[in-house]
Amino acid sequence: MNRQPGFCLACFAKLDTAAQVCPVCGASQEGLSARDYRDKLLHALHHPLAEVRMRAIIALGWRAEPDTAQELVACAFRHPTDVVAGLEIVARLRDWPQGTSRTEALRALNRHPARLVRKAAERSS
Repeated sequence: MNRQPGFCLACFAKLDTAAQVCPVCGASQEGLSARDYRDKLLHALHHPLAEVRMRAIIALGWRAEPDTAQELVACAFRHPTDVVAGLEIVARLRDWPQGTSRTEALRALNRHPARLVRKAAERSS
């Protein structure tokens, strides 16, 4: 049995990977792991580790679902110093088909605190 620390799938608190219930938030790990993949990706945008957020950004970008555009923008603004993630969000949105959600998301990123992200969004609009 693996006893390395992991993260709660609900609140991201550190916990033993064998734990069935998070001692911090009380969430059932089994129930959370059964969620839809899209929901897991959206939730991962709130993860404290930048690497996990980046994987979710890339996967959501590939999926190009218009209703996730604002979640990607919100992630960029939640982590304004993570310029690499902000640039990746712009790059993923740039690859999406033309549409209102793509356009609105790139316009919103024109107000990002990081100059590089703003400039990339402006060039992509």
